[in-house]
Amino acid sequence: MITLPGSRIHSASIDLSAIRNNAAVLVRRAGSAAVVADVRADAYGHGLTEVIDAALDGGAFVRDIDFSTSGGLDADFVSAGTELYGLSADPGLQPAMRVSALVVGTKSIDSGESVSYGYTWTATCRTNLALVGIGYAEGLDRMASNVGSLFLGGVLRRIVGRVAMNALVLDLGQHSAAIGDEAVVFGDPASGEPAVWDWADSLGRPAAEIVSVFGSHLPRVY
Repeated sequence: MITLPGSRIHSASIDLSAIRNNAAVLVRRAGSAAVVADVRADAYGHGLTEVIDAALDGGAFVRDIDFSTSGGLDADFVSAGTELYGLSADPGLQPAMRVSALVVGTKSIDSGESVSYGYTWTATCRTNLALVGIGYAEGLDRMASNVGSLFLGGVLRRIVGRVAMNALVLDLGQHSAAIGDEAVVFGDPASGEPAVWDWADSLGRPAAEIVSVFGSHLPRVY
């Protein structure tokens, strides 16, 4: 893998202010019920300690229980799971995780040439490719092979060929990219980036699974 000095090849950026704000929104909506933050699986991959602090700042409670039963709670409560992390298209909530990786190489290929392991994709015309430094070892599901797209240069670019252990290939068509350019798997749709729920839908996976896996594999940046 190419190393870019001073840069992270891939990361999960966590916006704690989004979690804090989401908690506050959910508290207002809950009325007299207590809002209890669901922090299983290292806070859905967002970081347990950091999320607890943000959720408490937003007015939520945190209980060390299995949120599939209400045992042990003395009052009415609302469990805040996917909503706390902004994993749905609810306009009042903000996505808290942004996953991105850098372009580590570029190449042009001719019609008839194939890419990645097993040659599952073949170019039908001369095209430009970008090698991006993220793969299944970093939590990017291999189901995204020849299906998913990353946001690069303001445009969604399709993954072509199989997702490899530490890399994937994007088809740029007649456009170009440079080493060090950022490709976004998902982020804040309010900023024009793909939404985590769209990425999840493209793979037939729950958004909660997507963020939990990425959060446990990628370096987190707060």
